[in-house]
Amino acid sequence: MALPRLSRRSHQEKLAAYTDGADLSFVDLLRAEACGGAWRIVEAYSASGAPFELHAAWSGGEGMGQEAKITVPRATRFAVFASSLSLKVANLGASENRVGCNVADGYCVSSNQYEVRGTGTEDQGTSSPVELPIPPFAAHVRVDCADEAQLASIVIVVSDGVGVARAEVKGDKQTGLGVALGAAGKVTVSAPIGLRFRGVFHLSI
Repeated sequence: MALPRLSRRSHQEKLAAYTDGADLSFVDLLRAEACGGAWRIVEAYSASGAPFELHAAWSGGEGMGQEAKITVPRATRFAVFASSLSLKVANLGASENRVGCNVADGYCVSSNQYEVRGTGTEDQGTSSPVELPIPPFAAHVRVDCADEAQLASIVIVVSDGVGVARAEVKGDKQTGLGVALGAAGKVTVSAPIGLRFRGVFHLSI
């Protein structure tokens, strides 16, 4: 028996250059539907060899829709059970970026990442925690900065759903994938004023 086929399975878009600090400009890459749900392997890639951000949304027939946010260095692959699928992309490179996708029927095991950038801020002259939005499917978070010597000055706090701090880790004490999120309700980062950092969430998709 043939699997329900998506109405569209591949496309490319040319993304305008990105400027540091600017808001991301998302473009529709793919919108597709089928008469029933099936496992789909989604491959998204940069033909220009540059980073981009991908937002994927899908539904599996009778169920509610889901969404994933993924930061892609060059290319990625993941599987979803979907009868409808939409992909949006935004350039993260300083020059024009041609981004494409292919969708095949099937299943694969994958893992991805989502990057959030921040800068140490102040409140009445003292460092103020910056909240990092937790993306869907996040399992761990790791915080990095360009100056390794400043990692000891960074503090990551993971609070549960009722606001109780459950983990507090200094940047230079992170191991492996970083801090496990568990039942995290909020993640905050305290960093020296003006220090630019990134939080990389490791995803289970």
